This record gives sequence, C-alpha cells and structure tokens, in this order.
Amino acid sequence: MENLRQVLLDRLTKKGADSASLPGILRSLAKILSADPEIDPASANEKLCYLGWQEVKVDYHLLQLALACFESEHGVNPAAFAENDRRRQALRLREATTTPVAPGEA
Repeated sequence: MENLRQVLLDRLTKKGADSASLPGILRSLAKILSADPEIDPASANEKLCYLGWQEVKVDYHLLQLALACFESEHGVNPAAFAENDRRRQALRLREATTTPVAPGEA
C-alpha cells in the first residue's frame, strides 16, 4: 500500500504539484473522487482549478491510481461510492423536474 501511495505522490510531482502542496491536493482529489469515481480528467482538472490547484493537471491514469490508493488505504467500499452516486442522481432528477420560471411570470 505504501508503494502505491509513493507512486501516486511521484506521479503528482511529475504532473506539476509542489511537494509542500501534496497533502492538500490529495485531500481535494479524495473529495472529487468520492463524489464521482468515474469523473473524466477534464472535469477533475476543472474542479482542482476551482479548489485552487492550478499547477497540477491530472490524466486518466493518475485518477485511477488515486482511486486505487484511496480505496486501499481507507478501506473504502465501492458500494459507498455507489450510494453517494444514487443520492446525486436523485438530486439531479429533482432539479430537472422543477420547471424554470421566466422573469416577470411569477
């Protein structure tokens, strides 16, 4: 497990992360991946930039490596990710079923 984490840290450093900012980047990646384990790299990079990590650019392989690392270290069951996904889908469905009101119609 430690070897997997080291590979992840090395890969993040090669992608532009400063070694001092690695703990924060790892926390952000964990939050991003727990919200959507199948996120595409472009969306993940957009979220990282929004969170203040403009210097690092992730790719598909780095995301898969991070997901494997977090699952092995924290014993996260993939079913927990699925449960979060069901809640997100329900929220999206609720948002989609509300009809927008044009200004002045209310």
